[in-house]
Amino acid sequence: MNAKLLAAATVGRTHGLDGYLRLYSLSGEIDHLRRISDAVIRLRDGSEKHVEAESFRMVSGDALIRFRGYDTPEKAKVLSGGVLMIKRADAPELDEGEFYVADFYGLDVISGGVKAGTVEGTSEGAQAVMLHIRRNDGGVSLVPYLPVFLSHPDFEHGTIDILMPELLS
Repeated sequence: MNAKLLAAATVGRTHGLDGYLRLYSLSGEIDHLRRISDAVIRLRDGSEKHVEAESFRMVSGDALIRFRGYDTPEKAKVLSGGVLMIKRADAPELDEGEFYVADFYGLDVISGGVKAGTVEGTSEGAQAVMLHIRRNDGGVSLVPYLPVFLSHPDFEHGTIDILMPELLS
C-alpha cells in the first residue's frame, strides 16, 4: 500500500467459529469500517500483515470483520491485539477544521520564527495528544497539544508554533 495509512481500529478477540474478529474503532465511527477492502494490521511485535476484508457484520453492538485467509478462530487469533491501518481514502470524512493525529507527523515546530524541531510521533496523554518533538539538538521533548502550549497546525506550510519554547529544553 503506497497511501499514507491511518490507525482506524484495534483488533480484538475472535468471535464464533468462522474467523471473525472484533473491531474497536479509534474514532468512534463504524460505518467506514464496513467499506474497507484491503488494509494492514500492525501487530504487537511491530510486524505488519496485509489483509483483505471478506465480510463485515454487527452483532449485539460489536463490529465484526473477517479477513480472507483467516477463516478459523485459530488463524484469525494471530491478528488479535493488532491495529487496523487503512488508507486515508477509506477513513471518515472530516469536518472543517478537523484533522487526523497522523497529520502532525513531520510538522516543523517553530519557536520565535525559527525551526526548533520536528514532530516525529504522538501518544495519548491524560488530557491531550502528546507530540514527540525531535529537537534540533537531537533530543526529544513531549509537548501536549493544548492551546496554551501549541498553536493550531498550519498544514499548508507544514508548521506548528510552540507558544512555550521552554518545553523544548
